[in-house]
Amino acid sequence: LIRSSTMRCFAVLCGAVATKIVGSCGGDSPSPVADCANVDLGSCGNACCKVLVEVSMSTSEAMQALNSSLADGGPDGYYALQPTAEGTLGFGDLRPFKNGVDFIGQVHHMTSGPKHYNDTIDITLKTTSTGSMIKAFSTSLVGGALGDNGQNYKNIKMA
Repeated sequence: LIRSSTMRCFAVLCGAVATKIVGSCGGDSPSPVADCANVDLGSCGNACCKVLVEVSMSTSEAMQALNSSLADGGPDGYYALQPTAEGTLGFGDLRPFKNGVDFIGQVHHMTSGPKHYNDTIDITLKTTSTGSMIKAFSTSLVGGALGDNGQNYKNIKMA
């Protein structure tokens, strides 16, 4: 688990420049690519990463910013919003259920390079006294991914 002090916020919520970036950590170990230093060695039975980030936006504003950015492929063009159980694409509105989570969403990310690995990023947003808490969990979809070379953290950081 990586808490918000390690990662200030998601790229779109920090006002990152809207240019295509390198979205894959690549095969070199350690990876020379930015944001690939948080390597996981199968802590979830497969490579994964969980991050909590607090932002000063409402959950609705944060969800809309994430959904809007990721709908266009995200910063590297390799994100794809997924259908939710609520029947929407990207994020479902859980506020009517009053269960403490306002929005839930899912996006897939495909790495670039010679091998195109797919990862799933699950995201929840809940209201806090200062804005929103975003919980993001990325997991490698290929079985046997003992090490991710930092890719799951990068998937979340880029979002």
